[in-house]
Amino acid sequence: MIRIIDGPYQKPCQHVMKRSNFNKGSHLRNLKEKQDDPLNPYHSQSEKLAKELLDNADSPRTNDFLKTLEDLFIQIGLVPTIKQKILTIDDFIASGDGSIVQTNASSQGKPTCSCRSQGIYKCDHPRNYTSPTAQWCYDHHHNCFVFGDRYYIMAVTENGHDFPLHVTLPGGNESDFTLSLNTLDRFQKAAHENGLDIHIHYFCGDGHHDSYGHYQYLDKKNIIPVIPLTHQGEKTYPQLNDIDVPLDTDGTPLCPGGKRMRHHAYNKKRHVHVYACPVKRLAHCNGNSFYIIHSDECPKDEICCPESSMAPFIYIKSDTEPRYFPPLDRNGDKFKEISHQRSATERLNSVIDSYDIDNRHRNADYVLIRLTLINIAIHGVIRNAEAVKNSSQDWVFDETMETVGVTMPRRADKAA
Repeated sequence: MIRIIDGPYQKPCQHVMKRSNFNKGSHLRNLKEKQDDPLNPYHSQSEKLAKELLDNADSPRTNDFLKTLEDLFIQIGLVPTIKQKILTIDDFIASGDGSIVQTNASSQGKPTCSCRSQGIYKCDHPRNYTSPTAQWCYDHHHNCFVFGDRYYIMAVTENGHDFPLHVTLPGGNESDFTLSLNTLDRFQKAAHENGLDIHIHYFCGDGHHDSYGHYQYLDKKNIIPVIPLTHQGEKTYPQLNDIDVPLDTDGTPLCPGGKRMRHHAYNKKRHVHVYACPVKRLAHCNGNSFYIIHSDECPKDEICCPESSMAPFIYIKSDTEPRYFPPLDRNGDKFKEISHQRSATERLNSVIDSYDIDNRHRNADYVLIRLTLINIAIHGVIRNAEAVKNSSQDWVFDETMETVGVTMPRRADKAA
């Protein structure tokens, strides 16, 4: 593991400390107080990071510890799964979520001052900790604080299986606001550098992804965000300057009679949402499609634009307020359907928990290695489960051993 952490061989230098040496021993630190990560759509760090990632989109990854783990996972975990045609990587739905691994290092540390001997038990002096990165992280799922390191996992669901795509763990309590952007960017670069032609069509995330930085990044990458508004933003839809129409609490424009208008379509080229009259709706009969006017539902008791089958129209540009008017209408069935894919990361986190890696480390690098190996194992388990559907367990075992270079006596039959 030390060779993996330190990366390619470099001649010893007194001015450069190896990464593995930095992880050892005690570390003088002044830990931050326990605090929850607020949901802030104007998260300046995410906007700054999004711009930085987009500016460096063509820059290759550095040949370091992280690149080694990413390439290992892709070549051993992801590529064989794709070749077995269990997973497709063209226009798929990705989801992401953060979680915490509890460290085995003490959260108290050892004092470096003599305050305790003077009866002062709470002082601001730094302490020595065996973990160089662990912080108090708030666990939203269990509603408690955990002393450890936060990681972020990205996944996709297909053929009834949840596949991990990438895992990031920089160490500490970095927010999902920035972890998610880094993971998205690293995965896309790693996949392309390993010869995989991928395109993420939709990206699902929870409220910790609801920031302007995410919408800016995803728009440039031609990825449609499926992200709910944070609680602070649910009832604060702005009145747009370019349209003189009142908006409902969820941003839906109201017709002249005060009725919620019908979302008709989204023009991808112009980045425009089209809303139409709510009482003029499409109907089907004998293979024909036509619009019916439901006059009894009109609050004005008179039909606006009677010469038109759908007017009046309201046009709202999504790039004016990308958080409030994303390309995929939040009130539509498609948004709700895709949002369910977000549970894939929660199920994967449960699988990772079953490997019992909590309290088994003192530094984040060892955790990231374990997480990478777990993700490889998850892919292997899925491939085996799919292979034994049409073949015997013994035959699959023989094929696997030959793949890794071990010749086995050939079984007589492939079928179970």
